[in-house]
Amino acid sequence: MTVDLRQLAKLLELSPTTISRALAGYSDVSSKTRRRVQDAAKKHNYHPNPVAQRLQKGKTETIGIALSASQNYFKGTFFLDLLAGISVSLSKVGYDLNISIAPNSEHEIDSLRRMVQGKRVDGIILTLTKAVDERISYLLDQNFPFVLYGRTEEPRPHAFLDMDGELAFREACTFLIELGHKRIALINGEPEYMFPAFCSEGYRNGLKSGNLPFDPELVREWRHGDAQLSSFQQTVELMQLSEPPTAIVFQTEAAAGILQALLQLQLQVGKDIALIGYDDLEIAKTNIPPLTTMHPPARNAGEQLVEILMQIIDGRAAEDLQEVWKAKMVMRQSTGRISCNDST
Repeated sequence: MTVDLRQLAKLLELSPTTISRALAGYSDVSSKTRRRVQDAAKKHNYHPNPVAQRLQKGKTETIGIALSASQNYFKGTFFLDLLAGISVSLSKVGYDLNISIAPNSEHEIDSLRRMVQGKRVDGIILTLTKAVDERISYLLDQNFPFVLYGRTEEPRPHAFLDMDGELAFREACTFLIELGHKRIALINGEPEYMFPAFCSEGYRNGLKSGNLPFDPELVREWRHGDAQLSSFQQTVELMQLSEPPTAIVFQTEAAAGILQALLQLQLQVGKDIALIGYDDLEIAKTNIPPLTTMHPPARNAGEQLVEILMQIIDGRAAEDLQEVWKAKMVMRQSTGRISCNDST
């Protein structure tokens, strides 16, 4: 026999409120009564209304992510792996995921406002952070729980998990210099985003540690909205310099455009030019030859973002929840030793 809340309350001679609080695990209900209610609920196949339970707790048990359609999040495997980690971790704590996709980055803040003011979520995960990011300012002003995948210049304490882009690109440059390269190019992301700023810093520091001068001609930028086209154009321009690079470091989102340009120019990867990407997207593994990359553990990062956010929701101080992880170099054939001018 299946019963509803009022029927179960009548059977046990308890109030519906006591039944609800017992099944929700509230401490003001004695352990004896909780066990009695739980046993009766199981026997009579009673399942509490999840919406009612959430309202009673004052929580939605939902986490939000606000995205911009113009950023092509789902084009590569990295974000999908990050999302998979987030989903796995949320399922363990009984939370749902609310993904809000705005038509462009300017409307992301509107998506956040609807989530926060409409009390649709208990916390928010933000990605693709900018040095000056109005989304972060808004959430801090609202004192709303959130965690960043990335960093920002916002001085107020906030929780984040980020990959060490400075170290990754410094190590990539150092490795290429050890192979004998003296003309190393950087095809970087848009400068208003925080991660490309760290990539640029690592690139410069890598050159400096190898006693190589910084040449602004060797630094180019691609755009998130058209990564393939812009990286194609930037690669062609680089290779047409009077002293073209013998190696390029880049984020793997730009790989398709770079590889297309090199193919058109009849340059062989791993022989005529060395490549090191960051993010280890699927194209890096399936390209011939496969590309050496700096691999960030996206799925693990997604799981950890949820763990951090749950602690923020529980009231832990944001300044205690700031982590920077290291990306691991995955050696493949795109960095085969090649002939460089004056190489050793």
